[in-house]
Amino acid sequence: MVILLVIVEENHIHNFRSAGVLLHDGKILLQRGVEDTEYALPGGHVAWGETSAEVLIREYKEELV
Repeated sequence: MVILLVIVEENHIHNFRSAGVLLHDGKILLQRGVEDTEYALPGGHVAWGETSAEVLIREYKEELV
């Protein structure tokens, strides 16, 4: 079970994400959904107790499969 780190404050919800730049052979890894027109840096939601580095490793593996 994954518990996401979310803070609700009055009318605001803070959803924590981690994103990073992966460089390889002078290229940058970007992601874009099939229906999207914009690119984004790979990243994901931070689970409770998870470090930013762990999030990025997990997300990079998902994107490179």
